[in-house]
Amino acid sequence: VAFLHSIGVVDIGRFLIRIPPVLGYSVEKELVPKWKHLKTVSTDARFEVTKFPAYFSYPLERVIKARYEYIQDVKRFPTQLISVEKVVSYGDNDFATKVLRDSDGGDGFRNFLDRRKKTFQSNKRKKNQPRPNQFHQRDKGE
Repeated sequence: VAFLHSIGVVDIGRFLIRIPPVLGYSVEKELVPKWKHLKTVSTDARFEVTKFPAYFSYPLERVIKARYEYIQDVKRFPTQLISVEKVVSYGDNDFATKVLRDSDGGDGFRNFLDRRKKTFQSNKRKKNQPRPNQFHQRDKGE
């Protein structure tokens, strides 16, 4: 509740009625990262979450960041011109075809998601791999 107040949500009760599960979300692991991202893609993040509290219920990497990256990097469209609700509340195909009006039936967005997922997984594997010789001294018994 303190976090919601700190980001400018005035009617906390109304906010919580619209998305009760937010009380169970981790502030540091879920709410803060989503809030920070929203501030980078929206001109009025407080207005957006007040209007559409369910924003906090969507997965950050798989839905929120992926769609904003597609809007910015592929479509070259200003993210501030599309409401957060339109960006996250549709399924992938409807997002591509109805919101962004892709004429390829959503294939371009699906391909983008596939490439992004492979890159994300590759980077995650690299991050989790031990560095060469990281345990070299211990292995020799020194």
